[in-house]
Amino acid sequence: MFFLVLMNRINVTEAQTSADFETNSISTNTLVALSFINENEGWVTDETGILSHTSDAGATWSVVATGYHFLKLNFTDPLTGFAMTAEAAYKTTNGGSTWSQLIVPGSVGTTLYFLDSNTGFISGEEEIYKTANGGAIWSTISTEGVSFVDIYFTSSTVGIAAAYDDQYQSLWRTTNGGESWTNVFSQEKIFFNTVWFTDESTGFAAGYYSNAGSGKFPVIFRSVDGGLTWQKVYRNNQPGNFKGQELIDIRFKNELQGIALASYSENAITNDGGLTWLLTYNDEEDIIPSYGIYKTLGGVGELYIAGKRGYITKWK
Repeated sequence: MFFLVLMNRINVTEAQTSADFETNSISTNTLVALSFINENEGWVTDETGILSHTSDAGATWSVVATGYHFLKLNFTDPLTGFAMTAEAAYKTTNGGSTWSQLIVPGSVGTTLYFLDSNTGFISGEEEIYKTANGGAIWSTISTEGVSFVDIYFTSSTVGIAAAYDDQYQSLWRTTNGGESWTNVFSQEKIFFNTVWFTDESTGFAAGYYSNAGSGKFPVIFRSVDGGLTWQKVYRNNQPGNFKGQELIDIRFKNELQGIALASYSENAITNDGGLTWLLTYNDEEDIIPSYGIYKTLGGVGELYIAGKRGYITKWK
């Protein structure tokens, strides 16, 4: 299928079609977090505190727990998972049926990332907490007045974090397993919400450019040297409304195909390893439901995009 994008929108030579996406609704509630450990098995949580599980690649879902208003999920194997609410962090060792609260050194932020069942990170305000034993003990690592909003590790030692502070120091890198971090990207008016790597070298950071008087312009930057340097590969100069929009999540299903999730309608998709990006709609068709529906991304191999009214769209 071919798209024609008008005015300042990115030119498109080819794209997915709606046949590549399968959309179902599994509830009437907004789905807020996803976590998959392989192509078949994953978990999703909604705004009412219901946690559901699939073992057949989203064909069916069953409720495994209720009462937990999780905003983040991170399962590492079929039994072990970690989660966060707005106030606390939790762990399960039985596939999500029951959860115990983790005792971290301070208040939790918005970031939860585990490399495996033992080693993980939780963000705080101007610091992060690290565990090497599944959450039993935590150490506190100062982030120098910077608050991390997303973390991705490409190995046991090398990681990249998106962050906010008043100096536009928006991307940070560690080479010692998160014990210390160095700023690797700082550009005026650029803010990142999310980072993702397709291998140890190639990664992406997505967020927005804040243009006073014109709102927020969605942007994507790319690194080919493990996060040391970054180059802009996408900027949407017509972000749909006068306040603009921002990219809130990014994920790849393989080395070539990925999607960046927008806060409202300006979702962007790539088929060439992130060199070029296009909107997921044109004047004739949205290839996936849009306009504020989606809130989170997940999946391994196949991507899942979840959000309002219980919608889950699978990029097959």
